[in-house]
Amino acid sequence: MQISVPMENGLLLDKYGKYAPKTAIYNDNPAVSFPITIQDVPEKAKTIALTLVDFDSVPVCGFAWIHWTAVNIPADSTIVIPEDASQKGSIAMVQGNNSTAGPLVGQTDPLTTRHYVGPTPPDKTHEYWLTIYALDTELNLSEGFWLNEFYHAAKGHILEKQRLTIPSRA
Repeated sequence: MQISVPMENGLLLDKYGKYAPKTAIYNDNPAVSFPITIQDVPEKAKTIALTLVDFDSVPVCGFAWIHWTAVNIPADSTIVIPEDASQKGSIAMVQGNNSTAGPLVGQTDPLTTRHYVGPTPPDKTHEYWLTIYALDTELNLSEGFWLNEFYHAAKGHILEKQRLTIPSRA
């Protein structure tokens, strides 16, 4: 599989992160998800899943920050997940909790906790790991699932996975 997202000078476009315009902010978080193109999806794939995680956050907050999880995206040989698909629901997907839903942050608004929350690195440029999974089945997960639940449900069903590292500036 091949993954591409819009970048400029090797960085995620500002409009999807910390420097997003006010119209793209919800509940103090960047809320407009970036478009993703996935090519060469395995023929036997039934669904696609994605995770967006910031491991550079560990020294800042003590854990890897989950920005977005989604499963049961219908598979095709080429998939385009359009801009703002997380909020607009322009493609079928089930979205899981991000780190704002955890007890340390304590958000309760599902429009924040169960959708894309863009990068806002506080200290330096962080690298965000976008991982795309081609799965041989639809996963039995409901809106608001946790990342560990995805890993358990996907076990034995991953046909292929590919990671793209996306830097976003502080």
